[in-house]
Parts: sequence; C-alpha cells; structure tokens
Amino acid sequence: MRQVDGEVVEAGQAFGAGPRQILKDIQLPLALPTVMAGVNQVIMLALSMAVIAGLVGGGGLGDEVVGAVSTLNLALGFDAGISVVILAIFLDRLTASIGSRRPGHGRLRELRGRFTRTPAGSPA
Repeated sequence: MRQVDGEVVEAGQAFGAGPRQILKDIQLPLALPTVMAGVNQVIMLALSMAVIAGLVGGGGLGDEVVGAVSTLNLALGFDAGISVVILAIFLDRLTASIGSRRPGHGRLRELRGRFTRTPAGSPA
C-alpha cells in the first residue's frame, strides 16, 4: 500500500472518493502485483517447510520425501519430489497470473464480452 503513488490517491480524494472507496478501488488494485508476489513467496516457503516438517514427523507430502530418502527408495523419492515441484510450479503460475491481471479485466468479464458482442455492421 505504501508503494501506491500518492498522486493517484490524491486524485481519488479530489474526485470525492471516501477512504473505503480509495482502498477498494485505487490502492488494492494498484498494490495487487506486490501483494501477490508476497503470497507467492509465502507459498514457496510453505512448500519447502513441508519437507522439513516431514523430518520431525509432520506427515503429508514431506513425510513421503523423508521416508523415501531414509530408505533409499529412488522411485518413491522421485514421485514425492516431483509432486512438490509440480505443486510449486502450479501455484507459482497461479499467483503470477492473478498478480499480472489488470483491474476490471477478469476472465469472467472477458468471456461475457466474447459472447455478448454484436456482429460488426449490425444495429446495436
């Protein structure tokens, strides 16, 4: 929120927007890429901690990785490790796409626009 340009907030105040409206319509959409980068980093940290949690008996996917490493089971270690990597890649792409989306240009609005447009040359 601190990185949002003060002039944009000032322009919103000049046009009569209240504090909630400035937060919802100006500051949050402009800060979304930074917020999603932080969420992305937290997700990557949590995935790395899942494997470390398996060392202390935390269970889950980390337990599979630790169990495979401790028994030298190459196939299970590969499966569990690639599962963590695929999950990390998927969540990274998901948070990156949310952070790069422009305000007001969501997927539903895009689909609605595709199916409700009138053909060129026809009356509106």
